[in-house]
Amino acid sequence: MPVPLLHLPDYGASLTSTIYMRGLGSRMDNPVLGLYMDDFPVLDKNVYDFDYLDMASVTLLRGPQGTLYGRNAMCGVLSLRTLGPDDEKGFRASLEYGSSNAVRTSASWYGKHHVLSAGFRHTDGYFTNSHKNALCDPFNGGMLRWKWEKAVTENVYLSHLLQASLSSEGGFAYGAWKEGVQHLPDYNDEAGYKRLLVLDGFKARIRQEKVVLDAMVSAQLLWDDMKMDQDYTPASVFTLEQRQLSGALTAELIARPSRQMDHWKPVTGFFGFFKGNRMLAPVHFKRDGIQSLILGNANANIPDDIGYLDIPDDSFPVNSRFGILSWNAALYHESVLLAGNWQFTLGVRLDYEGAWMAYDCTSALHYQFFPTMQAPKGYEDSYEGTLDHHYWELLPKVAVLYDGWRKVKLFASLAKGYRAGGFNTQIFSDILQNRMMNGLMADLGVYLDRPAVSVGAGNTEYKPEEAWNVEAGIRIRPRRSFRADVSAFVIDAVNQQLTVFPPGLSTGRMMTNAGRSLSYGVEAEADWTPGKFHGHLSYGWNRARFTEYSDGNKDYAGMRIPYSPEHTLFVSASYKLGKVELGAHVRGVGPIAWNESNTLEEPFYLTLGAQAVLSLDRMSLYVRGENLTGTRYRTFYFKSMGNEFFQLSKPRLLTIGIQVKI
Repeated sequence: MPVPLLHLPDYGASLTSTIYMRGLGSRMDNPVLGLYMDDFPVLDKNVYDFDYLDMASVTLLRGPQGTLYGRNAMCGVLSLRTLGPDDEKGFRASLEYGSSNAVRTSASWYGKHHVLSAGFRHTDGYFTNSHKNALCDPFNGGMLRWKWEKAVTENVYLSHLLQASLSSEGGFAYGAWKEGVQHLPDYNDEAGYKRLLVLDGFKARIRQEKVVLDAMVSAQLLWDDMKMDQDYTPASVFTLEQRQLSGALTAELIARPSRQMDHWKPVTGFFGFFKGNRMLAPVHFKRDGIQSLILGNANANIPDDIGYLDIPDDSFPVNSRFGILSWNAALYHESVLLAGNWQFTLGVRLDYEGAWMAYDCTSALHYQFFPTMQAPKGYEDSYEGTLDHHYWELLPKVAVLYDGWRKVKLFASLAKGYRAGGFNTQIFSDILQNRMMNGLMADLGVYLDRPAVSVGAGNTEYKPEEAWNVEAGIRIRPRRSFRADVSAFVIDAVNQQLTVFPPGLSTGRMMTNAGRSLSYGVEAEADWTPGKFHGHLSYGWNRARFTEYSDGNKDYAGMRIPYSPEHTLFVSASYKLGKVELGAHVRGVGPIAWNESNTLEEPFYLTLGAQAVLSLDRMSLYVRGENLTGTRYRTFYFKSMGNEFFQLSKPRLLTIGIQVKI
């Protein structure tokens, strides 16, 4: 079921799996929501978007979970548990077909101690690139999983998870927004994304006389390759390729008392990880880009009677190479104290995190100044060095629960969370481009009036984002068939991380720390199951505003935080009629501000979905539809070279499927 104020927009590629929650989030780098797969942390947000095959349970812990989970759990943690050999036996398979030749199939075998699963997904795509008259977002991807669980002795339980996924997809369905008119995607260069992801985790539970130990270790590998027509126009301006080879090791040790105590439930743990990333991000400037971005600006600063500059190359590269290391170590403790009808939770975590980056950016071109130069001359420039940062985070938590009434519970909490800092790799091509052109023109005695992109640490790295969350609510269970939860929260965020676009004709984007923001709101959920009918309601409202933020040109205090919706709504109803279950739901999202000045906004929109399921002894047949109203709304906004682009939502989707158990 959808969660109030949790927004998972479709940004056009698995790479940009962005999450917004309670008014906070950003589309780049570190998330506000942590992800755990069978108790193993998924460290890289770029891999959050994958096929969630054979899930036994999906648990969302809302609010800062920094005490137990640490970094990047500022607004919550999503904990996934896959089906194990104790959950099912035999064979399961599924096959479905839908709009745009979408095919999804999976098969799983459950033995005494082993589970083997495989899945595959394909779609032709949903958006047409009008320049090529072809669909720009096809997808092909597969996944394999092996899970093993066994009690080797009465006091030792072992489990192992190995999961690998491989995908290749097109992208990106971004159309220009000009004078209030939305255009179709229309670009000429290659765009797509390929990814290989491997997660290998081992867990041991050891029960001793006084303590139970949970030890988890994992290895994670990510290889990906993104190609992007970064100007997203029919002109040959410039392209970006980003290739990453990333590996990480994690380790966690958790200790609990082996005997349940009536008034005290403590847990103590250690967590650490080490991650390395080798990234190549070459930008290729093509003929139209050389003419418009470089020569146009350069010659505008040269008097006509002196001459003009020319670059005879059809293209030239701005090569960027990065080696990034990051590491973390943390100690934490949380105690639950029981006193009559009261339950108190006290916790604290001490996190140390470090990061180091080496960058090596090079470029070369030929230039000729007419009429004084008789032949082109070569020019090269480089920009290299290292950056590092280290910081400590103390994350306390205090919570109280009152369970003194039979059908009503009251709760309140105060907790701190944070998102890790990082490096702005996407701005380095702009830095080197500006260095090159300023240096080249300085050789000619000409000084350019180019948009400034400073080379200081304020652009090349950003600080951790920290937030205090205060929350209070009520849980009502008047009868078995009905439940309702209502809560209110206030989040005070400092050094908020925000994706911004440099001024003028700059080609990159970067993360900045936007001062301070305040988000407060209300979340409500209700379930009603009288007999064969089931109804569900979830609604969230929040007011998320900057309280301190200036980019040096404008003060944005009081403006809404971009990309995060002010309202989320989900209403569903279903009814069982024998072996048939019929259901329908309505989703609502918005409004969404698309920029810091709030001059562009996506209004509140509604979409309709429905499904019908026929359940037999060992088989079920189903049909479902999403966005049956064909509502067209915008899901993503960005700027490149001063131009504005949006991505539209997917059209009406229909799917039929079958599931079999043997």
